[in-house]
Amino acid sequence: MKKIILIRPKIGFGLGGAETMGAILTTKFLDYGYEVGIIATKINFPQDILDKISFYPIKIKGRGSILKYWLFLKQAMRILKIIDYDYLVSPFRFPGSDLLILCDPLQRFWIEQKPENFVVKKLNFLRPRYRFLLNVEKESIESAKKIIALFRMGKELISQYYPQTYSKTFICNLGLDFNRFNPELKQNKANLKTEFGFSHEDYLILFTGYNPRRKGLPLLLGLMNELPENVKLLIAGVNGKSTNRIIYLGKIGKIEKYYAISDLVVLPTYYDPGAMVTLEALASGSPVITSIFDGSKEFIKEGINGFVTNLEKGDLRNKILQAMNISFDPYICSQTIQQLTWDNYVRCVINILSGI
Repeated sequence: MKKIILIRPKIGFGLGGAETMGAILTTKFLDYGYEVGIIATKINFPQDILDKISFYPIKIKGRGSILKYWLFLKQAMRILKIIDYDYLVSPFRFPGSDLLILCDPLQRFWIEQKPENFVVKKLNFLRPRYRFLLNVEKESIESAKKIIALFRMGKELISQYYPQTYSKTFICNLGLDFNRFNPELKQNKANLKTEFGFSHEDYLILFTGYNPRRKGLPLLLGLMNELPENVKLLIAGVNGKSTNRIIYLGKIGKIEKYYAISDLVVLPTYYDPGAMVTLEALASGSPVITSIFDGSKEFIKEGINGFVTNLEKGDLRNKILQAMNISFDPYICSQTIQQLTWDNYVRCVINILSGI
């Protein structure tokens, strides 16, 4: 039985998108007959999974994200020297992995893409924080034996910024839990709208994300006054002061209920390697407006399951108004991504891993 080590500061269900992906990889690797170990500061699994894995905990003290990152790298490297394993799989920027999964934003691209003025962007390349992150990213990508991008956009960015590693980069599309996210959720839409205090005339736009600046929330907020009065914006994952038309939900556990009541999901992200929000919403039967900088955009069929915006304010407004005049079929929205199962994703990962 071959042993796979997964490495990321946090891996587990309910800890975030990439962290959940690491958790699903863990459970699927076990199902496919691998022994699994995890190097992390925190994990979150059901007890039956915990009983099957080897956990190598890292304890970090100190302030500052860069210091913690550096300490994590150093301690993880020490652990790897004293344990036996066959493959090192890293859904995290970690040098020397057998398989590097690009589930975090590519720093080289994100620094240029940040919604800041030209001078600030250039200065960012000189800041110690970004210099450290760029160096770790470069070393991680160049030293990996093979690389997985989650969508075509990820491989295109590798071609642009790290062309020497393009030949060892492959694409494995993320999977979804179709038991949790499915168009049948829409059958309870009317009852849920009433339960949550909305009228049937309200047109509900859902935004969800823990990083509102990168995900483009300010852009969406800035055009609310240009949308019809019956439009209300639900904001999940962010705390704030609610108004009659803008409702902050904070962190919520059952996001599928909000996919069920939403008429449209809008994610004007400035950069997402592959937004799970886009895919979860489509699977749940909700049309989506995402941006040209979301890797998941390749599954948007304009006018059929949503639209793609170039992030110009007028373009986003017009796309929302277009969407409001279309009666989207929840089942067609979901069918456009039915091939994105976790089994397909993990089989793709294993196939690439076995070739190392």
